[in-house]
Amino acid sequence: MPLQQTHSTQDGKRPRSASPQPHSDAAAGESQAACHKRKIPCLTEHMASTTFTPASTQPPPVPLNPDSPSTPTTALPPLPLDSSSYAAVADTSPSSASGHVFLPDLEVTPTPPGGFPVPQLGCSVWKNVNHMVRASWTIKSGPKVWARVWKARYNDDHQPTLTKIQTLVEKIAGPGVATTLRVSMPVAAERLREKLPPPWHYLISNIPQSLADFLGRQVVVSTPDVTCFFLPFDPPLQTYLCTLENFALPCTTQANNVVAEVVKATLLCDREGISFIEERLENPDTGAAERAIKSIYASSFTIALSPTKKKTLWNVYCHSPPDLSLPDFFAWACKVRSTEFITEDYGRGTARIGDKQLICFGCKSLDHPTGLCPFTSLSGWLGPAPQSATTDERNMVERDHGCPRKSGQRGIVRGHYHKGGSLRGQGRR
Repeated sequence: MPLQQTHSTQDGKRPRSASPQPHSDAAAGESQAACHKRKIPCLTEHMASTTFTPASTQPPPVPLNPDSPSTPTTALPPLPLDSSSYAAVADTSPSSASGHVFLPDLEVTPTPPGGFPVPQLGCSVWKNVNHMVRASWTIKSGPKVWARVWKARYNDDHQPTLTKIQTLVEKIAGPGVATTLRVSMPVAAERLREKLPPPWHYLISNIPQSLADFLGRQVVVSTPDVTCFFLPFDPPLQTYLCTLENFALPCTTQANNVVAEVVKATLLCDREGISFIEERLENPDTGAAERAIKSIYASSFTIALSPTKKKTLWNVYCHSPPDLSLPDFFAWACKVRSTEFITEDYGRGTARIGDKQLICFGCKSLDHPTGLCPFTSLSGWLGPAPQSATTDERNMVERDHGCPRKSGQRGIVRGHYHKGGSLRGQGRR
């Protein structure tokens, strides 16, 4: 049974503007690292009992949403045209949607029943994009979509990646569109010291609206040559809020419902958090915050900390996120991650933040590590082979033992696994 909580901190209010302002990548893209734990007093009142619901009633995630920024004042000169630009694809065949079909000679991974998983990005598609390129891309007319490849990373030599994306889109579009579409490569605003630094997304423009709709809904197109993820130019909000740990509960459907009820009851008691949402809604709506919180659900999985020790984690999603700008959504998610979810019977649940935040290097989602990426286990998957979970498990062990990688270090702790999988030691710091 959950315990009510109230926050002791007070957020400053800001006036609403007519339209969302562009946000800093540091504030949005890395918001989870800025979260700090808050110890919260609590009372029991919101839940008299826990009601279990069947797994089939748990709503699936819906596509994610980075922001659509305002146009900066400085833009690159327009370029001439070439010749003349856990939700998914619902109830579509493996080869068609939005009036488009894959050509017979294009071998692709078939759409699974219920559609492809939707990667839950933790930053804006605009993260670290040069401001002049950003301005120019924002004002490009006509339908446009984003594309990124598997294990995307920024590199000044874009030619191999750009060629693969362009060839794939040309095959999807067919000869009538292939001669006019444009694939634009990103330019980084600065050099970031990350393993796979952004910007990750290429811009596809000068295409028909039907093709833009098809690519935006398809989520991913994977062939033997390239795996490419697609996003609408103005994507909807993601649904992922956080990953919780430390509950004394098993990895079961009933436990998932217990965790979801604990999270909902705790957030519904947080008047400060509800006020934060209501004051920042794009379209003011009484009760919108409570409806969003009541749509929260949890999904569990296990990670291996060693060959003999496993740990259960719970991803928390908001099926119907509030109508917020992306920076405000990330700020609310950060508040959720800094909350402690205290129960009478199952201990204290806390979010994995900072160096303990999960991330998949392949699809860029925050709700699983690379070794557990759901794409690589799809039937008929034509993309990269599943990566061994050893690296991710080793990183999880080091992080849980308090050895996060710091900026400027040449690598992680020097302790290794033996070939048999046992941890050899903490290693030299």
